[in-house]
Amino acid sequence: MNQPLVSTIISTYNSEEFIKGRLDNLIEQTIFDRIEIIIVNSGSEQNEEFIITKYLSKHKNIKYLKTEKRETIYKAWNRGIKISSGKYITNANTDDRLRIDALEILLRKMEVNNDCAIAYADQYITNIPNAALNDIKKKKKFNRLEYSRIKLFFGYLAGPQSMWRSSLHFNDDIWFDEKLEVAGDYDFVCRVAEKYPLIRVPGVLGWYYKSDQNLNKELQNIDLTTSETYQIQDKYLRRYINSLDAENFNRFKSDIIFWTKLPKLLVGAIRKFLEKNFPAYQLPPKIFYHWTASVIEEERGNLAKSKKFCVDYNIRSSYINMNNQIIRINSLKD
Repeated sequence: MNQPLVSTIISTYNSEEFIKGRLDNLIEQTIFDRIEIIIVNSGSEQNEEFIITKYLSKHKNIKYLKTEKRETIYKAWNRGIKISSGKYITNANTDDRLRIDALEILLRKMEVNNDCAIAYADQYITNIPNAALNDIKKKKKFNRLEYSRIKLFFGYLAGPQSMWRSSLHFNDDIWFDEKLEVAGDYDFVCRVAEKYPLIRVPGVLGWYYKSDQNLNKELQNIDLTTSETYQIQDKYLRRYINSLDAENFNRFKSDIIFWTKLPKLLVGAIRKFLEKNFPAYQLPPKIFYHWTASVIEEERGNLAKSKKFCVDYNIRSSYINMNNQIIRINSLKD
C-alpha cells in the first residue's frame, strides 16, 4: 500500500451491532487504497474483536488497538491519531455511514484549499440502524452552516463527519480534551478556528444515526451535553472578544447590538426565510445576540449592562458573584 492520505479513527465500545457495517462502508470508499483504518477498542464488553479480527487478516491498512478499561471517546481518538500516518484525519463513528465518495470529496476540498484546516458537509438523519442510503425514505437533512467565527459560537458547525489536517496535532499540538465526554470535538474545532478557517462542502456526504431510544452519547445525558457545550461557547467567545483590536471590537459589538434592537418577530421572520431559501446562511436566534452582548459587557467590566441584556430578553440566568466575576448558566434556546 502507498502512504495513506487519510487516517480514519474508529472508537468502539459496545458497538458489536454496528462495527461490521462501519468497516464495510469504509472499505467501499472510492479511495480505500489511499486510506488507513485505525480501530480503538475502548474496553468494550461486547464481541467487536471477533468481527474486527476477520478484517485484519484481509486488509493490511487496518490497525487495531485495545484498552482494558473504557476511556472517553476523545482519549481513544488521541490514541488512534498518535499511531496514524495520514496527511488528513477523520473520525468514523460506528453507527454513522458515508457516501462511497465522501472521503474522496472531502480530501479533494482540503487539497485545493491549503489555508483551511477542516472540511465538513451536510448529513441526513435516520433512526434506522445500519441504514443504507436507499433505506432512508424520509430524508431529514441536517444543514450545516457556512463557516464563520460568530456562528461557531452558536453551535458546532463541523458535525460528526469532518476531515482535518494531521498537522493540527503533530505541528500545532492541538489535541482532543480527554476530560470532556460529549463535546470534545466542538472544543477541538473552536481551538483550531483560533488559528485557521474551516470550509463547508455543499451537499450531503453521509448520514447520522439518531437512536429512537436516545442511545447516542450526546443524548444519554442532556444536562451534561448542555453543560459542556455552554462552557465551550462561553470560553471561546470570551477569548475571541479579548483577541480583537479596538476597531474590530467596536465593529463586532455594533453588529451584535444591532440584532438585539430588532424585534423578536422580525428576527424570527428573517431566520425562517433564510432557513427555507438559504439554509447554509441562516442566523442564530435573537437570544444568541443578547447572550453575546451580555458577555461583551461583562468582559469590559460593565456588569449592570451585562445583566440588563439578559433581563431584557428574559434569559433564565443564575448569577453568582465569585471573585468579582459573573458566572452564568444560560439556555441558548428560545
